[in-house]
Amino acid sequence: MEKMRYIITLNNVKQSDLGSVGFRAVDLTVLREKGLNIPLSFVINNQAFIEFVEENNLKSKVEKALRDYEPEEAYKEILKLFSKASLSKSFTDELNEAYDSLTIDTGASASAILSKWDFPFANVMRSPSYLLGTEDKEGILQNIKGIEILHGAIKLVWASIYSPDSIHYRQSKGIKEPFGIGLIIQKMKKIKQSAEAYSYSEHDDKTIVVKSFLGMQDFSFENEILGKDYHEVSMNSLLITRAEVNVQEYCVERDIDKEELVLHDLRGEGSRQKLDDKQIAEIARLTKRAKSFLGKDIKLYFEIKDDFKYVVLACQRMGGIRRVAEETEEAVVQIAQGREKVVEHKRELIVEGAEEEPFELPKILDSEEAKAKVLVEEPFLAEELGQKPAEDNETEEVYVPLEEKAPEEEVAEAKVKKEVNLLEEVLKIKEVIERMEEHALNNNHESYNLESKRLKEMMSRVRDEG
Repeated sequence: MEKMRYIITLNNVKQSDLGSVGFRAVDLTVLREKGLNIPLSFVINNQAFIEFVEENNLKSKVEKALRDYEPEEAYKEILKLFSKASLSKSFTDELNEAYDSLTIDTGASASAILSKWDFPFANVMRSPSYLLGTEDKEGILQNIKGIEILHGAIKLVWASIYSPDSIHYRQSKGIKEPFGIGLIIQKMKKIKQSAEAYSYSEHDDKTIVVKSFLGMQDFSFENEILGKDYHEVSMNSLLITRAEVNVQEYCVERDIDKEELVLHDLRGEGSRQKLDDKQIAEIARLTKRAKSFLGKDIKLYFEIKDDFKYVVLACQRMGGIRRVAEETEEAVVQIAQGREKVVEHKRELIVEGAEEEPFELPKILDSEEAKAKVLVEEPFLAEELGQKPAEDNETEEVYVPLEEKAPEEEVAEAKVKKEVNLLEEVLKIKEVIERMEEHALNNNHESYNLESKRLKEMMSRVRDEG
C-alpha cells in the first residue's frame, strides 16, 4: 500500500511525529496503545496545512489582516480568506478516502464495504505542536457530515489558530512561529452520557475529579452545560470522597430530522445522578492509568456507550498543581491553673506555578477560638475545663467495590483497538479493488485472479475482527 502523504492513522503516529501532528494526537495514540478505548480516528498532519497556505498565498494575506485590523476584525477577515481558499486534489483524494473508511463498522460484509452509504458524523479537533490551555475548546467542531462540509470544517479549524484568544495565548507563553498544527478527525458515536475527568483537584494532586452529565460533549457551544454532577475520588484507593448530584436542565443531542446538535430540555430527568458510583470509580481508574501512561496531569473527555468508556480527547495540564502555603501565628490560651497550650493558627494561600510563596499577615486567634481548637486536638484536656470533648466531623470515604479490570472491559478495549486497525484494512481493500478493475479492463485474467484471492483473504480478516 502506498504511504499517504497527509493522512496518518492513530496506530501509525509516533512520538517523533509530535511536530507534525501535535500533542493531542500523540497523547491519544499513547492511550490507544495502552488499551484505552479511543473512537475510530485519523490525523491530518502539518504538511497539509503548509501546502494549503503556500498554494493559496495565505501567509502574506494573514499578516496584512493582522497588521491592518483590530484583532476581532482581523480574525473575521482571516476566516473569509481560509473559507474561499481551495484544498489541493492530492490532499482531498487522501482525505475523502480516509473519511469514507469511517463508515465501515467492525465485522462489515464485503458487499457493505464495496457499496456506498450514508456518510458518518465526525469531530474535527485541532492538535498543535505546543500545549494548549487545559480548558481550551477552541478549534473543535462537532457533528460534521459529508465531504464538502468536512472540507469547510478543516479550513475553519486551521484558521482558528489566528483567533484573538489563540494569538494572545501564544504571545503570553512565548510561542513563536513556525509551529506544527495537526487535525484529529474522529468518528462520533451515538451516546447518552458524557464525563470530564481531571487527574487532580484544585488543591490536591492525590484527588481525581469527575464531572458527569447527560448528552454529548459541549465542545461547540459557547456556554458549557450547567448542572454537571461533581465527584472527588481518592487517587490511591479509588474511593469516592465527595459527591454532588446537581440539576442539569439541558443536554446536547442530535436532532433526528435536522441532523444538527441542539439543546434538549431534560425536565425532571436532569435531577437524577448522571452516572452511578461504579461508573464514576471506573472513569477515575482510567484517568489514573492515563496519567501514569502520559506522565503528566491531564483532563480527559469521556463518552459512555453501552458501558464502554471512550476517551474522546486528552489535554495535558498547563502549570503545576496549586500549592498550599501554610502561615502560622501563635496564640496562647490558658487551659487550667498553671498550664498553657500553644495553638498554631494556619491560613492557606493558593499559589499556582509560583517560585516563591507570598506572605500575608495571618489572623490572630482570640481566646475562645484557640480554646475550641484545643478541645478538638486534645480531647483529654476537656475534663480539666469541665467541657465535653469536641467531635471531629471528618468526611468518611464512600466505599465503591472495584475490580482492577473486568473481563468485559478487556473485550471492549480490544474491540476498539481492532476498530482503529480496520481503517487501514479498508484502504488496502479499496486499492486491491482498483487493481482488479484495471486487470479486468486489460483482460489480464491471471493478475485478476491473484488480486481476487488477496481480496478474499483481506475480507476474511475484517470479518474475523468483528
